Amino acid sequence: MSMTAVTLRRAGAADQPALCSLWCTAWQETYPAFDYRARWPGMWAHWQGSQAEIFVASREDAGASPIIGMLVLIQKASDVLELEQIALPSSERGSGTAHLLMLFAKQRARSVLRLTVNAFNDRAIRFYEREDFERIGSGVNPASGLPTFDYEWRR
Repeated sequence: MSMTAVTLRRAGAADQPALCSLWCTAWQETYPAFDYRARWPGMWAHWQGSQAEIFVASREDAGASPIIGMLVLIQKASDVLELEQIALPSSERGSGTAHLLMLFAKQRARSVLRLTVNAFNDRAIRFYEREDFERIGSGVNPASGLPTFDYEWRR
């Protein structure tokens, strides 16, 4: 199968419906017990209020929606960038798109890139550890009440 190159760009207001669909689908595939469509307006408002940078990955051969991934970054301190979200549909697993998004996030980080992951999301944890993130703590997801792990990558 021949695939065209993946393009990364900053998301625009017109991308919101496609981002909603992608984000809800990706999370619903991971945690089917939660209603992500109901959570979307709050997430979108949070990102807008925190001046998040939202990026999309697209590929022309991706079918009806060329957006195949999203990345949300929030600058927390002068040297700390938070990876707030990385989302891809299951059809992109193993494609290299997640790695490309992570490389992009690392390039934008001045020195530290941090993230929080649900403690039972084994697939995501394996990915972050392959990407050289180290576990630095734990906590609780305020939306779900589920345990989380905090990870950090340093330049």
